[in-house]
Amino acid sequence: MLHSVPEIDTSEALTERQKAVLDAALRLLVEEGDQLTMTAVARRASCSKETLYKWFGDRDGLLTATVQWQASKVRVAPVDGKGLDLASLTASLERFASDWLKVISSDTSIALKRVAVSHAGS
Repeated sequence: MLHSVPEIDTSEALTERQKAVLDAALRLLVEEGDQLTMTAVARRASCSKETLYKWFGDRDGLLTATVQWQASKVRVAPVDGKGLDLASLTASLERFASDWLKVISSDTSIALKRVAVSHAGS
């Protein structure tokens, strides 16, 4: 079961270094599945385990942050209220749908779903 960690807006609150660490963790999840360890992430991201624990709490916190980071890649583009019409709204929704489909069907999202399913009963 994923433990609760402080909810953060991962697109703005994270440093570039933290984003790089989360990307490393996501790559490891794709390559190794649920065998992800703090040691492996630290090694892949060239940082210390102490740093990972400071930033994310524990493995479950790291997994939660990776899910939030992956989800933050889908954004709705701002729509100008003054120029709002059917064509601009349709274009905005199509961009969102395209981004959403790319993210949820990626190897990364599939790996995250596998981890979630394997932990669903615990």
